[in-house]
Amino acid sequence: GEAEFTLTLVRAMISAAKADGHVDDEERQKIADKLKLAGIGAEAEKFLLDELERPLDLDVLIAGAKTDAQKVELYTASRLTIDPDTRTERGYLDLLAGRLGLPDALVDHVEATVSAAKAPA
Repeated sequence: GEAEFTLTLVRAMISAAKADGHVDDEERQKIADKLKLAGIGAEAEKFLLDELERPLDLDVLIAGAKTDAQKVELYTASRLTIDPDTRTERGYLDLLAGRLGLPDALVDHVEATVSAAKAPA
């Protein structure tokens, strides 16, 4: 259901944040905000800490996105969580897009949209 997919999105955000080997405060805050939006209040911090300790399992993430729309949302959530300013983060996003089977044109569109959204006004 929707709640399960929300947790999949949060896991995707955590995996993206962990891609460079370090989850910074800004990334942690974005993930915590998503958990709050999902209505996971009190348990959110424990869930977050547990997931941060858990090794990355891309297969589980990919399996959690069943529809094309969910695949795009999963990639977009991951991309919004991090600024791919390292080769490792960029590589993670490229791997994720490939494993999700997203066409290059769609990935480019997401990149452009996210870049525009993050640009200072």
